[in-house]
Amino acid sequence: MIDLRLSKLFNECDKHLQRLNHAVTKMSVFMPLDASRYLQLTDDEIEHIDQFLFRFAKLQDAIGEKLFIAMLEFLKEENLRSKPFIDILNRLEQLELLEDKNVWLELRKIRNSIAHQYEDEPKQATDALNTIYQAKATLDSIYSLLKTRYISFQDQSYG
Repeated sequence: MIDLRLSKLFNECDKHLQRLNHAVTKMSVFMPLDASRYLQLTDDEIEHIDQFLFRFAKLQDAIGEKLFIAMLEFLKEENLRSKPFIDILNRLEQLELLEDKNVWLELRKIRNSIAHQYEDEPKQATDALNTIYQAKATLDSIYSLLKTRYISFQDQSYG
């Protein structure tokens, strides 16, 4: 049951990551941004940014709200639903499923910062976009570690 749920979650995350990577490829021709370039973005470029931000958020939500818990359930951790999120992050760190909980918390902060930026504030918007664009590699790394560890657990269980 948990294996099937994890398989579906990894599939969901893979799709978000695939689309996120596609957006990154499209954005690489104009990133990083400065305020003047930001004001000259085409509709297509804005669409790539929107896709990037949407998929970044979706991947981060899938990992933080679903995958973290499912991985701990797979490892037979108990009473997860009643634990504060910081305790879940601490446990993931103890089990080496997350290298540094503070990195995850910083990713959340970065992601939330973009929600508070407005198109009429080009300097703040470009700073937030450049930061989240650079943070994509960190999110990718966190996801890759989870997936690699899950595969190794499966190999140990079935090998």
